[in-house]
Amino acid sequence: MKKFKKMFKWFGISLGAILLLGFLFVYFLWLAKPNSVKSFDQIDDEQWHTVNLGGESMCSDESEYFIFTRKGKSNNVIIHFSGGGACWDDNSCTKPITIYKALTEADSKDLKAFYYPVILDFFNKFLNGIFDNKNKENPFKDWNVVFLPYCTGDLHVGNIAVNYKNNGEEMKVNHNGQNNTKAALKWIFANFKNPEKIMVSGESAGGFASAYWAPLVAENYNDHNKIYQLSDCSEIFSERWPTILDSVWNMDSAKKFNFKIKDDAYTDALLNRTDSINKRIKHLNSNTMFDIILPRFYASLNSKSTKNKDYIYHWSKYMRESMLQLSKANIDYEYFLTQCRYDSLKTSTPHTLIGSDSGLYQCDSNGISYIDWLSKNVIEDESLSLGVELLTKVSK
Repeated sequence: MKKFKKMFKWFGISLGAILLLGFLFVYFLWLAKPNSVKSFDQIDDEQWHTVNLGGESMCSDESEYFIFTRKGKSNNVIIHFSGGGACWDDNSCTKPITIYKALTEADSKDLKAFYYPVILDFFNKFLNGIFDNKNKENPFKDWNVVFLPYCTGDLHVGNIAVNYKNNGEEMKVNHNGQNNTKAALKWIFANFKNPEKIMVSGESAGGFASAYWAPLVAENYNDHNKIYQLSDCSEIFSERWPTILDSVWNMDSAKKFNFKIKDDAYTDALLNRTDSINKRIKHLNSNTMFDIILPRFYASLNSKSTKNKDYIYHWSKYMRESMLQLSKANIDYEYFLTQCRYDSLKTSTPHTLIGSDSGLYQCDSNGISYIDWLSKNVIEDESLSLGVELLTKVSK
């Protein structure tokens, strides 16, 4: 009996030690925030670091806003705007995304959560695809990267704090994307004096932001002949956009961003500019035929039913009409449209391509992968659009 007691006692201690070591391993190697730096010159490795911006920067819940950055071997730089939903009224803004909701309600046709209110310290652990500097197949692996997280529910352009109410409860949301981005760009401009090539990119909500803020980047680097701007899976049509962008989020699109917003939050930013800065920007635009996420936001914004699949087909139709309009406009614009990994049961294709290996290397259009399309347009500076046959394809 004493022998068994000793054995159980030993096992208990050992199990506790193993669990403690496991927790410490996960916390310090996985969950811990990367080392913080003040200037890019402080970085002497190729690991992720954070920059605490301070000042007026903050997330929607008033938590700290910071950016991620990583040094590469080249003199090129990617300025990337993260996606992460959006909110615009009492219903959407009182329903932030949590880890639990992301895991349990991701497949819900009717959105149950709309935006991320805080930055995870270990967000950099999920940055793959074009951000993977260990993959030899990645032609952007040697680029410097500045990654702008997203936690304000306003496409990175809001400039107001709003108290939203729902079911008797009140939630204050700081739509502070404008201050966050200005602080980030100020740091970028101070730390990257003369980069060789500049790509301002973004996926989902960040794709809209890349279109809005790329002109300011081009303005700052006015000795560059061309700035590359990429919007990956960022297209939603709604007549509510002027009210949401300029009234709800206080963007002030005409005065501060020099374009007139109508009903297309992406296309209008490219076509309705009141200055000539677009001449120095090469716009790149990628979408998937039946994006699994964007039609849900389209349905919610436009009060469309999700009981049948009409809302998906309607979103796809508007998306392709916008891409076709841009392709015929007098701007430097190239597109990539694909129906890779089509799920016939859900009538869906992937949402965003740039940040995952499956999207970057396995999704193709006209037999050319997404990464090759991107590389030809940015690194080789060719003009290549793919998926023209899908632009006019008739869907239900």
